[in-house]
Amino acid sequence: IILPPTKTLIVMIKSSIILAALVALLAPNGARPQGVPECTCSPKAFQFIISLDLVPLCKNNDIEGNAGITEVTTICFIEGGIPPDRPIFEGIEEEGIRDDEGMIPEELNPDFVVKNITSSIFKEFNEEDELITEVKQYYGSTPLENGNQINTFSVSSSLDSSVSLEDQIGRVPHSVEIRLFGYNEEGQLISNIIRWSYDMSCGSDPIQTGDTIGWITVGDLIGPWPQFCPKAPSPSPSYSMSYGKASKTTTKTNKAYNSKMGNRESAD
Repeated sequence: IILPPTKTLIVMIKSSIILAALVALLAPNGARPQGVPECTCSPKAFQFIISLDLVPLCKNNDIEGNAGITEVTTICFIEGGIPPDRPIFEGIEEEGIRDDEGMIPEELNPDFVVKNITSSIFKEFNEEDELITEVKQYYGSTPLENGNQINTFSVSSSLDSSVSLEDQIGRVPHSVEIRLFGYNEEGQLISNIIRWSYDMSCGSDPIQTGDTIGWITVGDLIGPWPQFCPKAPSPSPSYSMSYGKASKTTTKTNKAYNSKMGNRESAD
């Protein structure tokens, strides 16, 4: 084995140390293993206000362009075959009117108007596109009208802030889907499908109070975990929310929501 002269060896070692220091200095803060999200800035809970007077109704979209959002879609479709007095999501599952394999119904004019909202479905998916949240609500004989609210928790509310995201990656929301159903004046069942995805960046404010998309306006929020979204804005929600008309299913959900909102307030 032939070694370089001592002085040359020392210079090589010093150069290696300097190079390593430069790499560390220039590396992005919070560098992470591939496939592990850097942060999650999803709110822990959402309030959606029914807004059926937005223009254009089905294509309205204020979320696109928000920091932390990568993809946004809102579109309306004609469904069919489900009587008005039946929970919409039951008909979808049982009769196959729409399924996740993607039956393609007729697309509507963007300003198509429905009278009210009879059912809703809130879904979240992780980075592997696995379903991790599904909240179905049927409003029965008291459908939601303009100004009424849908309140729901994100799966991010169940994250353990003392555990790394990598160790609970299956419960980190990467995308959201909201399905709203209502009838128009002709008695046709219309659905508004809203989807967005997070880019998992830090310090972003992806969903903001006042944002509008499709048939909803974003109301009060419980903000993200500061441990997982450093320097994120901290919304100050009103804890005395008005829920309007709701079925038993919705009322039960809202009681749980109110309870946790109260607990959050006292904890903060």
